[in-house]
Amino acid sequence: MIPATYIPNLITCARILAVPFFVWLLIDQQYERALLLLLLMGLSDALDGFLARCYGWKTTLGSYLDPIADKVMLLVVYVAFALFGWVPWWLTAIVVARDCILMVGAVYYHYSTSQLKMEPSSISKINTFVQIILAITLVYQQIAHFHPFVLNVLMTLVVYTTILSGYKYVTQWYTRAEKVHINNISQR
Repeated sequence: MIPATYIPNLITCARILAVPFFVWLLIDQQYERALLLLLLMGLSDALDGFLARCYGWKTTLGSYLDPIADKVMLLVVYVAFALFGWVPWWLTAIVVARDCILMVGAVYYHYSTSQLKMEPSSISKINTFVQIILAITLVYQQIAHFHPFVLNVLMTLVVYTTILSGYKYVTQWYTRAEKVHINNISQR
C-alpha cells in the first residue's frame, strides 16, 4: 500500500502525464473533453497543495515536483495555444521567458548559496490561477464564444501577473543570495 504522504505527489505526477493527452484532444478538436481534462488538471493543482498542507503530507520531492508540474502544464498549453493562434506569440514568450528566467535563477541561487527553498509567493499563486483561468476560457471559447473584451482582460492579467511574479522571485532570490554572501564573508 502507498503511504498517504505520497498522495499529493501522485496527483502532481498525474497532472504532468495528462498534458500530452490534453494537447492531443485539442489537436483532435475534442474541445469538451479537453476542457474537462484542463479543469481536472487545474483542480489537481489546488488539491495536491491542500492535501500536503492540511494533512502534513508535505515532502521535499513534492516541493520541487509541484512547481515543475505547473511549469510543464502551462508552458505546453500556452505554446499549443500560440500554435493554434488562440493567443499572440508575444504572450506565450512572456510566460516562457519568465519560467526560463526562474529556472536559471533557481539553479544559480542554489549554486551560489547551496540552498533552495521552494516557496511560491502570493503573486505567483495568483499568476498560476490567472493563467489556468485564461487557458480554460480559451478552450471554452472554442465551444461557446466569449466577447473579445473578456479574453483581452484575462490576457492583460496574465501579462501583468507573470511579469510581477517573475520580478518578485528575482528580487527575493537576489536579496537572499546577497545575505548569504555577506554572512559567508563575515564568518571568514
